[in-house]
Order: sequence, then structure tokens, then C-alpha cells
Amino acid sequence: MKNENRARTRMTRRQMAGAILASAAAAQTPPSTPSSPAAELQAAREQNQSIAETLAKVDVPIEAEPAFHFTA
Repeated sequence: MKNENRARTRMTRRQMAGAILASAAAAQTPPSTPSSPAAELQAAREQNQSIAETLAKVDVPIEAEPAFHFTA
């Protein structure tokens, strides 16, 4: 039973990248022409927020995390 659950949640880095890119592409809206720098800034913030919300829905298993260590 334990191996069955692990097999279902296993995801390669390429699969994870594909899922994230597909989510990000779906979250993008066609750019509109803002009339002022403040409007452009607000539009960029809204786009970043919508992409962040979409990416937060993608589950990333711990096995897909790259192994790394800090050296001084």
C-alpha cells in the first residue's frame, strides 16, 4: 500500500516544469495598454498575483526538490 501511494505522487523535474509552465501560460492574460505608469504597475502586480495563485495550486512532492547544500 505504501509503495502504491509513492508511485502515484512521484513526479520528475521535467514533469514538474511542464506542469508549472502550463499553469503559468494558462494564467497569463493578453496585455492591455495602460494609460499611465501607475496603471502599468498595478497591471503587473495583478498579473504576478494571478500567476502566484495558479502556481500555488500545483503540488510539488519533496522528491522533486533538488538536493543542494551551502558552502562558505
